[in-house]
Amino acid sequence: MSPRARVIRGVLAVGAISLVLCVCIFAFLPGKSAPLPPPAPAAAPTPAAPAEKHAPTVTATLTAVSLSDATPLPGMVPIITLEPNAFDEPLAHGDPTDASGVSTFVFPGDRKVCLRVWDPTLEYFPNNYFDVVPSEEDSATEGKIAMAKAASLHALLLRPDGAPAANETVHLMMFHPKRGPWWPSEALTDGGGAVAFDRVPPGMFAVQMESPSGRLRVEDVTLLPGESGNLGPVTLVPVQ
Repeated sequence: MSPRARVIRGVLAVGAISLVLCVCIFAFLPGKSAPLPPPAPAAAPTPAAPAEKHAPTVTATLTAVSLSDATPLPGMVPIITLEPNAFDEPLAHGDPTDASGVSTFVFPGDRKVCLRVWDPTLEYFPNNYFDVVPSEEDSATEGKIAMAKAASLHALLLRPDGAPAANETVHLMMFHPKRGPWWPSEALTDGGGAVAFDRVPPGMFAVQMESPSGRLRVEDVTLLPGESGNLGPVTLVPVQ
C-alpha cells in the first residue's frame, strides 16, 4: 500500500472513532424533560366567622332578713329597677327566697340598676338596696337585704270650712328626703273624715295628701317599723 493510501485510511479510521464516541456520549446524556407547570396558588384562608357578642350578666345571691332580729325571710322576690322607688316597673325578677331567705338571681349587666328584694304582701319593705354598675363581662355579687316591718299612717281630714272630709278618696304621696317622690297610695275616708294608709314603708318622709276637698303637706313625718303614725286632725287647703 502506498504511503498516500495509508494516510487516507488513517484519517477515515479516526473519523469513525470520533463518530462512535459522539453517539455514546449523547446516548448517556440525560434527556431534557418537559417544563413543570407552575405550582397552584395557595388558597386564601377562609376568614373565621365573627364570634357572637355575649351580653354580660350579673349573678346575684341575696339573703333577705328581718331588720329587727335578722330572722331569714322566705318569699321575698329579688328585683332590679332603674330607681329604688315604687314607680319603676321591675326590669327583671328572680325566684322568691327560700326557707333560708336566699335567692340566686341572674339578670342583664349592661346598665346601672338598683338591686333589692320585694315583699308581694307588703308586710315588709327593704331597708337597703345595692347599686349595680354596668360591666362588659359576666360578674357576680352577693349581699344581705334587711327588711323592715311595714308601718301605717292615719289622719283625720277636715275640709277648709272645718267639716269632716267624709267619704272622699285620698291620694297619698310620700317623698324621700333625697330621692323625691317615693311611695304613692290611695284610701277612702270614713263618715267622720278619718283615713288610714296601711302597709306603707317606714322611715322619714314628707307626706302629701289630696282629696276633692283640698290638699295638705306635712314635712318630716317619721314612721317606725311595725308601728302606726298619726297626723291627728289636719285641715285641707283648697286646691288652687
